[in-house]
Amino acid sequence: MSSWAAIKRPVRTIRAGASLFVEGDENEMVYIVRRGWALASMMHENGRRQVLRFVMPGNLVGFERAADGNMPCTVEALTDLIVCPMPRHSLMRFCQQAPNVALRMASLLAAETISDWRLLGGLGTRTAAERIARLLLALYNRQRQRTAPDISDVTLPISQVLIADATGLTPVHVCRTLKEMRTAGLLSFAKGHLRVLDWMRLTELAEMSDATTLQPSSKQDASLPLKIDGSGGSRCKLSGSHP
Repeated sequence: MSSWAAIKRPVRTIRAGASLFVEGDENEMVYIVRRGWALASMMHENGRRQVLRFVMPGNLVGFERAADGNMPCTVEALTDLIVCPMPRHSLMRFCQQAPNVALRMASLLAAETISDWRLLGGLGTRTAAERIARLLLALYNRQRQRTAPDISDVTLPISQVLIADATGLTPVHVCRTLKEMRTAGLLSFAKGHLRVLDWMRLTELAEMSDATTLQPSSKQDASLPLKIDGSGGSRCKLSGSHP
């Protein structure tokens, strides 16, 4: 612990809307987020932004670098951030001295990467409703793990524009799909507040009904059939059957 304390620098506060670093920057610091939410994104050649991941307390950012040694993405504060910076070379030297910490760090980074792959990997094969359901449910699970596991609603500091950038949709398409999902009795999302209305059908739509996705204790209404594909038409009906 004394060696760990020696490599840390004084905590920094990053105001909402400011960037911790920008894609292409030279950056010799690695950051542990202690409080707040951030967004990792990259710009495509056509000028559109792709959200890569949402960063929450306990996450590590700045560790990965592109082949040229610069940052492969931009990390922007969604809320006021408190981060703990560490020089990259000091962290690498510490990991050599404490291999158990290095293995733990690698395990955490691998778990985050797999989670991001699951979301990004479905962009070309899933409907708008399925993409949005997977994203919101993943953020919902991460948020309630940090607060209370039995709540049915959480605060997510994200907008419909960010949902669009994370799912490869347009903000108009996201708005229409969220309305359809609310009408179908799945969820309600407004002004950064997410409430799950039907846990069973939402997890089935997102294909995330596994042991790591635990149902909150609140009662759900499973009586409403689901006919939704995010494009204004009917594609699948989830009433106990797989799409």
